[in-house]
Amino acid sequence: MDLSTAILFALVAIIGANQVLVRSRAARDSDKVFWALTGGDLVLGVLVLVVGLPGFEGMPVVSYVVGLLFVMHVAQNLMLRNEWAQAERDEARAERDEERKRRRQEREAREQGEAS
Repeated sequence: MDLSTAILFALVAIIGANQVLVRSRAARDSDKVFWALTGGDLVLGVLVLVVGLPGFEGMPVVSYVVGLLFVMHVAQNLMLRNEWAQAERDEARAERDEERKRRRQEREAREQGEAS
């Protein structure tokens, strides 16, 4: 296997590993892990788009596809993070609504007890 093919396979392996890692509990719970993975994808994507892939100078479309794949992965990561944040907001809203409902029921029970 020549160097250009090895680099291409390494980049594809990095994308695959990042797909798994960004969906792990560590990436969800730790901003540092998430942003390190996402930032790494962005840097590699821009680097591939600007510099290109060695051995594929005659076929620049390969560099564009691989570079844009990394950039697309950054967008997917950000959408996934947005889904996590939305789920947390929904959960917090449901907890607040439950607490309000409980307080309202207690208040109504007190008012009904005072009226009797």
